[in-house]
Amino acid sequence: MKFLVLFLKSILDIKRHKIQIRAQSSNPFSTLLLVIFLCLVGIHCQPSESEPNPNQVPYFSGKDFDPIWTDHPEKNTNLKQVPNSLGLIEHTGKQIYPKDWAPKESLVVFFYATCRGICPLITRNILQIQPQLSEFPDLKILSLSINSKADTVPVLQKYMESYKIQNQNWSFYTGKESEIETFAKGTCGAEMEGFSVERGKYEFVHTENIFLFDKNQYLRGIYRAKGTGDIQRLVEDIRKLRKQIN
Repeated sequence: MKFLVLFLKSILDIKRHKIQIRAQSSNPFSTLLLVIFLCLVGIHCQPSESEPNPNQVPYFSGKDFDPIWTDHPEKNTNLKQVPNSLGLIEHTGKQIYPKDWAPKESLVVFFYATCRGICPLITRNILQIQPQLSEFPDLKILSLSINSKADTVPVLQKYMESYKIQNQNWSFYTGKESEIETFAKGTCGAEMEGFSVERGKYEFVHTENIFLFDKNQYLRGIYRAKGTGDIQRLVEDIRKLRKQIN
């Protein structure tokens, strides 16, 4: 197709002066059709930004989380991004919004302090992969509680102490359950359902995934936290992001 375009353009260049001289006798309609044809062919030959690029990490778009490869994410309003209205309260008691996040890549996981199933496993796995993540000393890790009524600031602090978490870039957050749930389901595509086991006590079925966000807070990757099989892919994607954005 590209060869055809170059060939036709060459013909036009060679005969351009003849077309100008014979403009009165030529068929303007035919010339117009030829120009339109060349434009359409040229557009068709342009590489699509949605085509997979092995050197880039995709964005995600729409309800089906379709992967999108683009150099201009700001032009696509359907890309998954942290909502500006998401307010979180850190384990230190400080309230933050996305505008307060450091302009670095972030890992987001969901948990709740009384979880007896997947949450302890995710927390231990993140602790175990710290050596693999050591090449990114400024990488932020955000553990968001999905049971904010029970997971108060003191509870978050106690939870961190129980796991001896000393990474200064790993923070635990609570906030409005409705906002966190909307973020989890709408932005991350995370499964999350709560149910009452007895009066005043709740259990939650929720995702076991880790979510990677870039420094502009776009969702760029989803990885299994159960086991370590996806960790190397996560590390490689962070490397690609830093080459792509920096």
